[in-house]
Amino acid sequence: MSDRKAGEQIGGRYRLEQRLGCGGMGEVWLAELHGAGAFRRRVVVKLLAPERRGDQRLASMLADEARVVGLLHHPGIVPAIDYLETEEHGPVFVLEYVDGPSLRAVLKVLRRHERQMPEHIAAYIGAKVARALHAAHTAPVAIIHRDVAPDNVLLSRDGVVWLGDFGVALASDTSQPVEQAGLQVAWKVSNQSGGPKGKRAYMAPEQARGGPVGPAADLYALGKVLFECTKPGAKLCKVLERACAEDPAGRQSSGADLAAELLVACPPPIEPQAALAQWLLENVPEAMVSRAGPHGAARRSDPPPAGKPLPPEQLFKSVPPPTRLWLKVAGAALVVALVAAVGIERHKLRFVTAALAASPHGQLRVTSRQEAEVYVDGELRGMTPLTVDLPTGNHAVRLGSARMGRFRAAEVTIDDGVQSRLDVDLNE
Repeated sequence: MSDRKAGEQIGGRYRLEQRLGCGGMGEVWLAELHGAGAFRRRVVVKLLAPERRGDQRLASMLADEARVVGLLHHPGIVPAIDYLETEEHGPVFVLEYVDGPSLRAVLKVLRRHERQMPEHIAAYIGAKVARALHAAHTAPVAIIHRDVAPDNVLLSRDGVVWLGDFGVALASDTSQPVEQAGLQVAWKVSNQSGGPKGKRAYMAPEQARGGPVGPAADLYALGKVLFECTKPGAKLCKVLERACAEDPAGRQSSGADLAAELLVACPPPIEPQAALAQWLLENVPEAMVSRAGPHGAARRSDPPPAGKPLPPEQLFKSVPPPTRLWLKVAGAALVVALVAAVGIERHKLRFVTAALAASPHGQLRVTSRQEAEVYVDGELRGMTPLTVDLPTGNHAVRLGSARMGRFRAAEVTIDDGVQSRLDVDLNE
C-alpha cells in the first residue's frame, strides 16, 4: 500500500492532491504545479509505487512512455508536460490534466439509466480518436497504442476529446535503429514479454494471439469501443463492421480513413465540440465531477445554483495574496469576473444549441474530381461530395488527399439561406 499522502511535494514543484488510481506499474495522482510567484497549474503525475521504486523494468517502461508521448504533438493526444528522474521517488512523468470524465465513466452512467449514446455523438468521438491515432501511426517515430479502450478516451467539460495512456504502446522509428531511438521493440516484431498487452475485450485477433500488430489493431479496438457506445444505424454499422474485420487487411487503411467514414456515415452538428459539451452536461451530470481541490474536497463540474456564486476565497485559496497595490486591484477585478462567469455558465450552456439553431446560416456544397477530405475551419467534416451547414460569414476550406499528396485551400463566404458551391480539381 502506498505511503504517499496529499500535500507531499514531488520534484520540488509538484504538490500531490489526490490519488486517481494505481496499477501494476505504479500510481497516478492529481497534482498542482507550483511555479514562480503565484503561478499554479493542475497536472497529472505518474510515478512508481514506493514499494516498486527499485524495479528497473518498470522504471524503463515509464521512461519509454514519457519519451513516446513527448514525441507526439496533436490536439487529440493528452500532452506530456515534464519528465523527472528523482532520487527519492524515481522516474516521474507529468501530463496535462483533463477536467472531465473518461468515456468509461460516461458509459457507466448511461447503462445505469438504461440509455445509449446518440450515434452522431459516438461517431464524432470516434472520429476524433481516429485522427489522434492517425497522428501517432504516422509520426516520425510511429506509435501503436495497443490499449484503445473507454478508460483511455477522455472527454473534457468543454467538449474536447482526448486519447491518453500510452503505457503499453509500441514504437517504430523509420529513420534510425530502434536501439538508437531508445524505445520499445518495433511492431514488426512479435511481443515476447508476458503475453499480449492491452484489454482483451477490445483486442484485435492478431494482438490477442501475441502476433505482430500494426495500426489496424488500434482501428479494431476503436471499432469495438464505438459498438459499445451506441446502437448504430445501417451506415454507421457498416463502417464499424469494417473496422472490426477479422483480417487486418479488411479494415480501413488508416485512422484518417476511419475518421472520414465515421463523419460521412453520421455528419456532425454545426458546432460539434459545443454540442458534445452540452450533451455531457445534460445527460451524464453524475460523471461530470472534478477531482478533489487543494484540500481534498471533490466538487461538481456543473456551476453552483443561481444566486449562490462560488465564494471568491475558494477560487484562490491556494494562491498567496499579492503584496503590491496594483496587483491587489487586478486580482479583485479578476475574482469579480470569474464569479460572474461561473454564475452565467450554466445558462449559457443551456441555450447554446438554441442560439446556434436560431443564428443565420447557409450551406456549402463541396465537390471534387477526385475523392478528397474536406476540412472547414480546421475541422474534418467528411469526404467529397459533401454538403455542410455553416454559420454565415467567411470560412477557411481545405481539400486534400493524403494518398495523392495534394491539398487545396480556399476561403468561402456563406450567406443566410443560400447554398454556396465549391468544386476543386486536385490535379490542377
